[in-house]
Amino acid sequence: MPKIKVDPISRIEGHLNIECRIDSVPEIKGEYFVKECKAAATMFRGFEVFLVGRDPRDALLFTPRVCGVCPNPHSITSAMALDDAFGAIPPPAAILIRNIEEAAYYIYDHMIHFYLLIGPELAVLMGPEYGAPILPPVLGREGIAKGIGSHYVKCIEMQRRANEVVALWGGKFPHVTNYYPGGVLVQPTPERIAQSIASLVPVWEFVALTMIEDVKKLIHANERLKEVTEAILGVRVGLENIGECNGNFLSFGMLPEVEDYESDWLDTSKRNNSVFKAGAWFNGVRHPLDENKITEDAKYSFYDVPDGLHPWDGRTVPMPNKPGAYSWTKAPRYDGKVFEVGPLARMLNTFGTKWRIPRVHPITGDDYGVFEYEVRNPKGSVLDRVVARAANALICANMVFKFLKELAKLYSEGKVQNINDKPIPRESRGRGLWEAPRGALSHWIKIKDYKISHYQLVVPGTWNWSPRDSKGNPGPGETAIQCGTTWIPRLTVPEIANALYPSWGDLVAKALTTLNMKYSGLNLEKTEAGELVNATLPLLIVRSFDPCLACGVHIISPGNKTYTFKLN
Repeated sequence: MPKIKVDPISRIEGHLNIECRIDSVPEIKGEYFVKECKAAATMFRGFEVFLVGRDPRDALLFTPRVCGVCPNPHSITSAMALDDAFGAIPPPAAILIRNIEEAAYYIYDHMIHFYLLIGPELAVLMGPEYGAPILPPVLGREGIAKGIGSHYVKCIEMQRRANEVVALWGGKFPHVTNYYPGGVLVQPTPERIAQSIASLVPVWEFVALTMIEDVKKLIHANERLKEVTEAILGVRVGLENIGECNGNFLSFGMLPEVEDYESDWLDTSKRNNSVFKAGAWFNGVRHPLDENKITEDAKYSFYDVPDGLHPWDGRTVPMPNKPGAYSWTKAPRYDGKVFEVGPLARMLNTFGTKWRIPRVHPITGDDYGVFEYEVRNPKGSVLDRVVARAANALICANMVFKFLKELAKLYSEGKVQNINDKPIPRESRGRGLWEAPRGALSHWIKIKDYKISHYQLVVPGTWNWSPRDSKGNPGPGETAIQCGTTWIPRLTVPEIANALYPSWGDLVAKALTTLNMKYSGLNLEKTEAGELVNATLPLLIVRSFDPCLACGVHIISPGNKTYTFKLN
């Protein structure tokens, strides 16, 4: 079978490559489809090694540096692990401040995924009527005035506004400085609350009235895509058929309610009253989360550690020349099985397969109708992941105003305690389980003689982009790419666009060549025999997960410099 390799993959965070074996299918006009995929993360994460021996509070400053795109989830997850280890339950005002900060951060992250990261592929599939505003503004101001890239540009403005709120409470962004064991290091004030509302109102309007409408147009355009695939391939294939996994979805929950924080949130098997629930969704049903079922294999990972270790016993011992290994991520498993994490997992565990999200203006009260969606593929798909991410953004945009209102009420009642300060324990352990935008995130810390003696991170990029496990089961990303419907056409991107919509490809071609002549062959890869084929669909599947590989691995050697790791 011919083989193609995309290395590195752009418009994701971190370093990832995919190697696909493709084969022609006589029944479908001899077209190429992916038969096998291996995904490799190509950097080593050293954070778990150099945190050992440090003050436990150093984790709050170090772990966010795992990733510049998603530092906030690491900040709060580390803080919760320390809450647990210190025995420090945050007061209500602190819980609300954390929720406000994380909800604003989520809106930022999910907006940029839809418009800046996966948007260019979606725009091609949506055509000139719907896709032009989502294209990058490659034709400059003149193109924006005609609607080419107008929503893309507006997204950049809105994500900045959302991040202003993160920085307002967190001190700065990225890498906030306000989280601390037992609470936050910032006081709620009327000025901060009012400024947050002023910044977030236009953000809500963009998410609810522009982003959600663009998502609805994507759903409509998907029907056109199925017509074209039927004409070309003889079978109807839409975005709900592409990127299918196995139907197992894991969520740790996020944005807890203040009133029942101790009774519901601290027990990870519950988390029923948080905005997003914790749970393991399989066989079409949500089951209570059991954190004891989390393990990691390393048979095909560049680590010299046994398979099946729980994070409490996990180790990070790099072995770069390990025979048979091909990735720097481990292979997390839940109850020994492959589970997908991310927005779709959150939505399924919280709302099931049918979602109804109101769009009521937080200030004027104007009702813009309910956004409704029913999951198209119970095993997951490109379409379902993209819609779930937009649904997450709308829910957070709604909820952040609820949190601000509750915080204002606490302030009016004089209940502004922001921290429950506790001393560093001589010996203890703690874990934090949270939802990063890309999925289930957990930090596991042990403290001995007032110092960190053990630290492990199990992160979304490791869950979704794991290599094979000890049983040979591919990770979710690998499974999704080799699911059987990943078409590898011999057409260029403009030719695909023209097949979808007459003359649309001409505009796409003009945009690509105006940007730079080298982009005229966008996504074309050579097989071993030198044949050019189009890798757009595998890349679309990759980006539907919104990978963040720096979370799973970290440290890259510049040039030919060699690093020596001394491990105790």
